[in-house]
Amino acid sequence: MTGLVLWIGAIAAGGICWATTGVVLRGLRRRAILDVPNPRSSHSEPKPRGGGIAVVGSIAMVWVTWSILGGVPAGWSPLLAGLAFLALVSWADDVRGMPVWVRLGAHVAAVAGGVSLLADGEMVFQGWLPLWLDRVAAAIAWLWFLNLYNFMDGIDGITAVETISIGGGLFVVATVTSSGHPAAALALVMAAAAAGFLPWNWSPARVFLGDVGSVPLGYLCGWLLLSAAVEGWWGVALILPLYYLADATITLARRLVRRERIWQAH
Repeated sequence: MTGLVLWIGAIAAGGICWATTGVVLRGLRRRAILDVPNPRSSHSEPKPRGGGIAVVGSIAMVWVTWSILGGVPAGWSPLLAGLAFLALVSWADDVRGMPVWVRLGAHVAAVAGGVSLLADGEMVFQGWLPLWLDRVAAAIAWLWFLNLYNFMDGIDGITAVETISIGGGLFVVATVTSSGHPAAALALVMAAAAAGFLPWNWSPARVFLGDVGSVPLGYLCGWLLLSAAVEGWWGVALILPLYYLADATITLARRLVRRERIWQAH
C-alpha cells in the first residue's frame, strides 16, 4: 500500500466519521436511545449513546476498500467479521439491553476467531509459553482488554482520546521502525476515525459511543496490541493502553473487595 493511499484512507475515515456522527445523533435523539446518568456518571443529563455506529462504520468502509485494493491481508476477513458481529450484538444491547451471558458469549466467539488467525510461528508471548498456552493467555488478555474498554467509556472524550493514542502510537512506532506491518495502516485509520468523533464527544459531550462503539473499538485495539506483541514490541503494547489497564483494573479490584457488581459501568 502506498503512502498516498494510506493517508487518503485515514483522512476519509476521519471525515466520514465526523459527518455521519451528526446524522446518527439525530436518529438517536428521535429514538430516545440515551445514556441515563447514575451516581458514578460524569454527566448530569441523559445523553444519546450509539455514536459508535459512525466510528465503526467509517473504519469498516476504509477496511473493505483497502481489502478490494489488496492493501489488507485476505486472511484478516474473519477479523472484520468479528468487528461487525460485535457491533450488531452491542447495538442490540444499547437499544434494549442484553443478558450478560449473551454479551460475554459474543465477545468470546469474536476473540476466539481472532486468535485463530495467528500463525504457528507468531507467538504473542515470544516463546515464553508453549503454543497452546500462548493462545489461551492471548485470548484471555484480549477478552479482558475488550471489556475494560467498554467499562471505561462514558466520560467525555476519554475513549476517543485513548483510541487516538493507541492507534497513533502504534502507527508512529511502525513508521519509525520501518516494519511495514499492515496492522499499522489499520491503527492509523482507527485513530483518524476516533479523531473525527472527538469533536462530538468532547466536554460537554453531545453523544457517547455506546456499546456499539466501545466494544468493537476495544476488540480492534486489542488485536493491534497483540500484533505489536507478536512483533516483539512488548513495551509498546503495554505502555500505550496503560492508562485504561491501570484505572479500570484497580477499580474492578476494589469493587471485588467490596463485593459490588463488577460488570456495571465505571
